[in-house]
Amino acid sequence: MATQTHFQVDRPVKDTFNIGRWFLESFNRRKPDPEPEPLYNDKLIEISNFLQSVQLEPTPEAYKLAWEYKYGASFQLCLAVDEMIERHGCIPTSLVKQLTKTYLIGGDSSQLSELITNGKRALRTGHKIISDNRSDNRHYSRALEQEVESFDQLEGNQSQLRTLISLTNAIVEKSEEAERQLKDAETQIAEMRNKLDDATQKAETDQLTGLPNRWAFEDHLKDALLRSQEAFEPLTVAFIDIDNFKLINDNHGHEVGDRILKRVAKCLDSMSDSKCHLARHGGEEFVVLFLDKNAHEVFEIIDNVRAELCEHNFMNRETNKAIGTVSFSAGIASLAGDRDPRIMLRRADSALYLAKRNGRNQVVIHEDEFVH
Repeated sequence: MATQTHFQVDRPVKDTFNIGRWFLESFNRRKPDPEPEPLYNDKLIEISNFLQSVQLEPTPEAYKLAWEYKYGASFQLCLAVDEMIERHGCIPTSLVKQLTKTYLIGGDSSQLSELITNGKRALRTGHKIISDNRSDNRHYSRALEQEVESFDQLEGNQSQLRTLISLTNAIVEKSEEAERQLKDAETQIAEMRNKLDDATQKAETDQLTGLPNRWAFEDHLKDALLRSQEAFEPLTVAFIDIDNFKLINDNHGHEVGDRILKRVAKCLDSMSDSKCHLARHGGEEFVVLFLDKNAHEVFEIIDNVRAELCEHNFMNRETNKAIGTVSFSAGIASLAGDRDPRIMLRRADSALYLAKRNGRNQVVIHEDEFVH
């Protein structure tokens, strides 16, 4: 709690000027000027402003493109982006993927993840600075009120008293100006938080199915592994792949393929709960993580969904051509005694491969689960 300094009120009136000056100097010295932490992540702000200037929505692909354009090493990408901006005045959303595919290698989203994490940390720091300064302002206000009340008892040189009042008013104005600045900073922080939340949601969500994407799954896997270890609960993963999906795209077009993906995603999502995390792993593949369920329990759940999906006959709405039934294959594995999630994922992928090789439309548990 802040301490308050009081003066003896029986000092000569000629010292009132020094008293008022002390208040002003005390206010200025109240908090030393440490090396200030930035309220915002400068790179994040620069990238956000760039996306606005070229009329791009803050999608993961757009953030990656902006990051590489601003801080990457691809000279060819910079030339291509500059030429596009000069030609169109913006970057058409439809060309973002083309640019990243042509000039960038890989699809690592770790830089965007780090950018968002650092931005959120900066926001927390900014809110703490604002809260601390507002608290200091309240302490100053109370201290001034108490001291000014004691000055009412002084008699003597009125001009010096007016000087003291003038200095006191200067302190109040300084405090009010600081408060206005804090409110402006809060507004900017709130805007940045909204941008960060929007970027995080878009970066962790598959835009087609609305499911979490691979990046979000990897984060969830880390948390689930800790929960499994702390509670001594089993942890099981399943890879699910739509059978003959390339043929669906080739025969009926990608729009139909997208509708099939969304339908399968919706079907799989019916088994999700607080201990079941479903994500689109990429292409026509999904991944499901089950906490507190072993491989055989997971087999029953996924096989029921597989059977339910096979009961539906799909139709191409545009051509009225029958697509027929859609099935998937799945591979299952549980976290073993080595507690290495990478091994668990490899085993599930191996089981999925076996399901495909054995004729598709089936669920396979990795053979290690039967060795006891």
